[in-house]
Amino acid sequence: MRFKSTKRFGPITTGHRQWRDSGHCSYIHGYGRYVRLTFEASELDERGWVMDFGDLRDVKKWIESEWDHRVLIAADDPLLEEMWELESKGGINLNVLEKGYYPGIEESCRYLYDKLNPMIKEKTNNRVEITRVEVWEHENNHAEYVR
Repeated sequence: MRFKSTKRFGPITTGHRQWRDSGHCSYIHGYGRYVRLTFEASELDERGWVMDFGDLRDVKKWIESEWDHRVLIAADDPLLEEMWELESKGGINLNVLEKGYYPGIEESCRYLYDKLNPMIKEKTNNRVEITRVEVWEHENNHAEYVR
């Protein structure tokens, strides 16, 4: 048997550009994203908890440093040079994603899982893992990455 708990963060004001889209999503646009992490453990800690939510301040800070008031751009975006120039002039707070990740909410889920799960495992001596990452870009659009 496994225990689960979830923690939600947000809204986190985030912009992005889906350059591969042939429609309006190819333009820079943004949302107030929400993130929900699902934690699982086969054993509870000494307090009877899966995850100490008070010990997630660094996780919240990390997510905000990646997304809050930033524009997420794929590493292969053909306008990357122009974006760098705009950032150098103070017109954008750019976050160029690592190669292989893209700025949409599906890939954002995978990115958060890949980066945060090792942090959680280390923090809990491998007792807890993230098994689901969910991201909402608004109340109607949601994606999940499930382990």
